[in-house]
Amino acid sequence: MGTELTRGPLPHPTPQVAKSLSQRELVDHRAKIAFDVQTVLSAYFQPHEAEEIKAAQLAWWCDELQDWTQEQVVWALRRWNRDSPDKRPTPGHIVAIMKDARGRKIAAQLPKPAPEPKREYPTPARAAEIMREVGFKPKTFRD
Repeated sequence: MGTELTRGPLPHPTPQVAKSLSQRELVDHRAKIAFDVQTVLSAYFQPHEAEEIKAAQLAWWCDELQDWTQEQVVWALRRWNRDSPDKRPTPGHIVAIMKDARGRKIAAQLPKPAPEPKREYPTPARAAEIMREVGFKPKTFRD
C-alpha cells in the first residue's frame, strides 16, 4: 500500500537540458532565453536602470532557466502573463510554473495504486455476538 510510487527512480524535478549542451549550444540557448525574457518583461514597467543591472538581471534569469527548453520557458512566461498580467514575474515564478506542470505530467504517467479492498464491517448484532464469544458481557443500563 503506497509503495508503488517509490519503486524505481523518479525523474529529477528540473530537466537537465544544460548538461546535454556543448558550451556553444549553451551560450546560444541562454541567448534565446534572454531574448524571450526581455520580450515578455518589456510589457511591464521598466525602471531606468544601468545597463550593468539589466545585464545582471538577464544573467540571473538565464541561470535559473537554462535547464529548461526554450519552448517550456516561453510557455511558462506566457502562462504567467495570462494568469498575472498586472505583476512582473521573477525567475522563481516561472520555474514554479514549469515544475508544477512537469510534476503533474510525471504524476499522470505513474502507475495508479491498486484500490484497497472493500472491508466488510460487522452489523451491530454480529459485533455484540463477537464480544460475547470472547468473554465480554454487554453492558446494559439496568445493571
